[in-house]
This record gives sequence, C-alpha cells and structure tokens, in this order.
Amino acid sequence: MIPTIPRTPTTRAAADLAAEAAPPYLLNHSYRTYLFGRCIVVDPEVDQEAAFVAAMIHDLGLTDTYAGEREFARVGADLACHFLEGRGWDLARIHLVEEAILRHTNLMAEQVPVFRLVQAGAAVDVAGLGWEGLAPDDLADILTAYPRLDFASGMRSSFLAEAHRHPEGAFAHLERVVALSDRFGSNPIDAPRA
Repeated sequence: MIPTIPRTPTTRAAADLAAEAAPPYLLNHSYRTYLFGRCIVVDPEVDQEAAFVAAMIHDLGLTDTYAGEREFARVGADLACHFLEGRGWDLARIHLVEEAILRHTNLMAEQVPVFRLVQAGAAVDVAGLGWEGLAPDDLADILTAYPRLDFASGMRSSFLAEAHRHPEGAFAHLERVVALSDRFGSNPIDAPRA
C-alpha cells in the first residue's frame, strides 16, 4: 500500500507550486521521491510535512520557471525557505527543509531522518540505489500512481545541462565520481516485473 501523503495547507500549496513549474516527468519524480523515501525511512519521528515539502521543491531549480545563475539545489533551497517563511513556519523547520534539499545529492547516507528520506527516495528514483529495500507491491503501486513517463531521458538531459552550467556543482561532482548520467537508462525499477 502506498504511504499516505500528508494533507495540510502547506503540503497542498507545495504540490501546487511544483505542479505549476515542473514538467510531468519531474513532478512525478518529486512525488516518487517522497513515497520511496517513506518506504525506506520508517522512523516514526520524521517530520513528514517537512519531508514532503522538501521532496516537492527539491528539483524546481531545474525548471524553466526557476533555473538561474545559481546551482539548482541552492535555487530550490532558497525557494523553499521563501515559501515556508511566507507560511509562517519557524526557522528550525525551514532550515530542516533547506538542508534536506541541499543534501539530497550527497553520496554518504544522511543521518537526520528528513534529510535521509529525501536523499533515499531520490536515489531510488534516479539510479535505483536502495530499491531492494522496497516491497514489490509498494514499488508497483507507487509507479502506477506516479508513472515514470519520460523521466530517464528528461532527467538525464536536465542533469547534464546542470552539470555543464555548474562544473563545480553537485551534478558535475556526481558525474565525475559515479558517472550518474549512465545510470538513468538502466534503473532496475524500470525493469519489467514477473
């Protein structure tokens, strides 16, 4: 069964913000990031509302609406901070979302549950890292609810463009260290299931 998405005015507004800016493949990636992360990080203390907001906004710096001179994760983190300040969130929770976005591309596993949830969910969706930790029914249900569409090609293109724009940024680092662009088309979650 798919984990539930927190339903609050802030999560609805974050989902609307993402839907306005992200192409469908990237919007679905944001939902899958949260849902895969929920399946992997089962800590009952995790701030689910903060994790969902971070997942929905984490890649908006790659969109035509928000892409700019700064690295995509910094753009997304700043966007999230502004969004949450406008909703009256306290600084500690805003910082939690900001750091989850900034840290989601780190290669070492994060320890703070919200950071880890976004990081783990994105890793499964982008490269299949950790997908074995998902129950087959959860994986199938999430992919049915939020299909991959043209994620592999669309995200690979966005990834390489961002790596080129910011040669010292997170995506360029991932390309140098793990050749991540080669993994978009071979994600095991895309393999047919028996």
